[in-house]
Amino acid sequence: MLDWHQRYQQQARWTSQIRAYLIRKAGIQPHHRLLEVGCGSGAVLQDFSDVHHLFGLDIDFSTLKHASDLLPFVSLVCSDAHFLPFSSQSIDFCICHYFLMWVNGPKVLEEMIRVTRKGGAVIAMAEPDYGGRIDYPSSLSVIGNFQTQSLRDQGADPLTGRKMRGWFESAGLRNVESGVMAGKWIRDHQHSKELDLEWAVIREDLKNYLPEEEIDALEKADRRAWQEGTRILFVPTFYAIGFV
Repeated sequence: MLDWHQRYQQQARWTSQIRAYLIRKAGIQPHHRLLEVGCGSGAVLQDFSDVHHLFGLDIDFSTLKHASDLLPFVSLVCSDAHFLPFSSQSIDFCICHYFLMWVNGPKVLEEMIRVTRKGGAVIAMAEPDYGGRIDYPSSLSVIGNFQTQSLRDQGADPLTGRKMRGWFESAGLRNVESGVMAGKWIRDHQHSKELDLEWAVIREDLKNYLPEEEIDALEKADRRAWQEGTRILFVPTFYAIGFV
């Protein structure tokens, strides 16, 4: 069974460098008020343990319970991101991470801007774009095809990454910067728990589209490609920051 907290921690490891850059660029300091929208189990909020006024919001109570156990110093709210229960201009920095793809991105961004004070910033720290996904060897591209379809069937927008800059500009944010995180492939990938966790996610995504024996064969081929050093898996992951 997929452990979602482990998955959120894995995603946080992937984006640690760009998050550190965005924190510096935004100028986040301990005295600021910071809100993460779609905070899940708190994997990203751990970055901000020195921030005195820290808030997290998610619609899933069970993940918030995990976040509460992990980060007792955070003020947590169970609510819908489309209607943030915060006063206008009451937050210094409003952030999200692998989240806008799961909601009405422009609407949630509008709410994030509303609650952020003048001079503060709104930051989307990571949003993937499966339209630019690369799977190699090409025989493994079926994995990406079905994962993209699974996201659509779950109500997500797998092309969110490429749309973010336009959303930030159209919303009237200032000094917008966006970009794509670089890829890196290491030979010992197959020796870590990372691949096991990745395949727990893949199996969850593919179970409604392929019989188990075909998924087993794909996993075997994928692990062999990682072991041989021929595997490339790249999903362009965008970030964006804009000032209110």
